Amino acid sequence: MQTRLRVRPTARGWQALVIGLIVLAGARLIGTTQIHQLAYALLALLVAALVLGYFAARGLQFSRSLPVSRFFARKTSRIDLLISNSSKLNSSHIEVLDRLPEPRGFESPPLSKGGGAAVEVPVTFPRRGFYSLGPADVRAVEPFGLLRFSRSFLDADEVVVYPEVHEITNFPIQGGAVESGSRGARGQSGDDFAGLREYRRGDDMRHIHWKSLARTGELHVKEFTLQAPLRYTVVLDLRRRGLKVPEAEIEDAVSAAASVLAHLKEAGLPSRLICTDGESEATDFGTDETSYWKAMRVLATVKDSGDTELGVFLSGERGNLGEGLVLVSRGIGGEDLSATVRRFRGGGRPVTVISVASHTYMGYPPSSQALADKAAAFSAIVDGLESEGASVITVQQPEGAAGLAYERSAV
Repeated sequence: MQTRLRVRPTARGWQALVIGLIVLAGARLIGTTQIHQLAYALLALLVAALVLGYFAARGLQFSRSLPVSRFFARKTSRIDLLISNSSKLNSSHIEVLDRLPEPRGFESPPLSKGGGAAVEVPVTFPRRGFYSLGPADVRAVEPFGLLRFSRSFLDADEVVVYPEVHEITNFPIQGGAVESGSRGARGQSGDDFAGLREYRRGDDMRHIHWKSLARTGELHVKEFTLQAPLRYTVVLDLRRRGLKVPEAEIEDAVSAAASVLAHLKEAGLPSRLICTDGESEATDFGTDETSYWKAMRVLATVKDSGDTELGVFLSGERGNLGEGLVLVSRGIGGEDLSATVRRFRGGGRPVTVISVASHTYMGYPPSSQALADKAAAFSAIVDGLESEGASVITVQQPEGAAGLAYERSAV
């Protein structure tokens, strides 16, 4: 959709108009023919510029091309601005003002009749979310430089900007992770019976060999030659913590969850996402691209708006959390988090905790006692989680989520 062509004098045009009117007024007072002719010539030049500029500018068209299908926060991508001239006259110098999403101006060389040009524009979105590109204004000055013609193109492009994704090194969850007797799902090449072994806590009750129980009085479970991969639930804990939580802390937590989902997808492991925000957004288990991008779309707009304790929140998901758990926590609710880890580790499930060190985002002076006290309290929480059997990864400033690694960091 586009608006009508608008016209305004340039600085030179205003000068020509004012001088023409002054000369015309002087000619009327003096009555000299030559002065009348000069005034009419200046005004006629404006009329000629109007006619010429109108027919040259009315054929200008504008559109955007998005060479990439997906955008990520802080990653520079490219957008092409396409300008074409469908009129029967050559255009003069062209200016484009587009909102990407902030207003930015660009220049295009003159276009011949029926010609076109593409302006390549680098764009970097500062954070995840939904963005609207446009509307745009296309402006052209006629050859005399007296009048500027402009038209607004109101069509907007809505784009989703996903959180940053980082490679996680030395992650405790790798592809092909299997655990005999832990799943009731079919294996990738069939349920080929391999034998019996003693029951271990956390084994699927559906794999118990009841005949041997009746014969020996001891619990045994069936083993299979190939089991389906373990399913992992990624839980992003976004409970509200005060009114002035640094934005970087929230973004790093979301980015960490996105990085885990990408790692699980690459490893071929089924995963789902649960967010403890106010909307309680969640996705289903899956290994395909559709499932992954559905979870990433949730992460593109999720907010720290939850107020339910983690253990209480996850109790409503009992039976649908899969065989492994990845908790992305912002260093809050230490005992609640420990109790959650203890409960799931007690059921034989592997638990990985990515803990965002909130105190490193608060701007404490490096040598302050407050920072030292916060760091000690955080380390105690991490030690407690590890003693419960969880694998712990810390995320802290200044590296943020880019520093993800399965190593304890000094905080």
